[in-house]
Amino acid sequence: MSDHLAITPGPPLSVFDAAAQVVAEQTHELKRQARKVRHDRDDVEAVHQMRVATRRLRTALRALRGHIAPPTRLKKRLGWLADALGEVRDHDVILALLRSERLRGASREERERLAALIERLERKRGKAQDRLRAVLKRPRYKRLLADLAMFADQPGGTGDHHLAARVLAGVSETLGTLVAKSPAMTASEPDADALHMLRIQFKRLRYALDFHAAASGLAYDVERRMARALQDVLGELHDRDLLLGWLARGRGAFAGPWPRLEARLGAERARLMRRFLRLRRQWAERTRPEPALASLEPPRFAHLDVQPVTLRLVTGPKQVASGMIR
Repeated sequence: MSDHLAITPGPPLSVFDAAAQVVAEQTHELKRQARKVRHDRDDVEAVHQMRVATRRLRTALRALRGHIAPPTRLKKRLGWLADALGEVRDHDVILALLRSERLRGASREERERLAALIERLERKRGKAQDRLRAVLKRPRYKRLLADLAMFADQPGGTGDHHLAARVLAGVSETLGTLVAKSPAMTASEPDADALHMLRIQFKRLRYALDFHAAASGLAYDVERRMARALQDVLGELHDRDLLLGWLARGRGAFAGPWPRLEARLGAERARLMRRFLRLRRQWAERTRPEPALASLEPPRFAHLDVQPVTLRLVTGPKQVASGMIR
């Protein structure tokens, strides 16, 4: 399935309409994937897609705060569900990474320890999956679905019916500025923590662009594609950084030495870093300030062009309001 929100051109949506649409769509997806998780203990993709739906819901509520007023319990319950999903997904990602390592040229002892490590993590993953399936049977999960349905039907608001495109332009501006200022976007050798934070920032920006496109009928195809590519490569870097850290500490089942495995992971990380640096340059070129507008207000992350819509760090909020919505 596509990892983008469905975009249906139509009249501009108010903030309340956009919130209701996103919450209704993602609640439907949450329930659809939950059925698969309950019926198939090994459905890795269903866990992933359920987690994506949960993240989209949390991002939408965060992006539109100040204009909508979801119950506090709704945000808490989404966080509770996200934690249960994250525990299973983290095991799935690391297991997929370890299973892909054939360790050609490694000693027999290292290969046997790797097989034992995978077996142990599979047992832990199974227990985490059982806990998740138990979560999906709890009254608290049913109350979460009921809260989401109620909010989608009547999203509580705190102000007038502002156009969602205007509000989300400001959200994208803020998130785009965070990306541009991230140490991982400028350092020649960004560390693991900076890369992980940048991944989170790109993920939030990408979801905000998806919401904006769905709310206004415009699609930021190039930027959304680039943000997805950057999010993916940063995710793969994070997975390897995490595993390399565990191997280096050598505790429990990760006790070493792991000469061949660490060498393989290090080589893969170097390849991914080169890809990240290429994508980072492309992103910087795509969103660079326009010299002709250098005399205007401090640069802002804005959506100005008509089809295809383009993101540019070019102008201030007054220009965003007049250029974004006609």
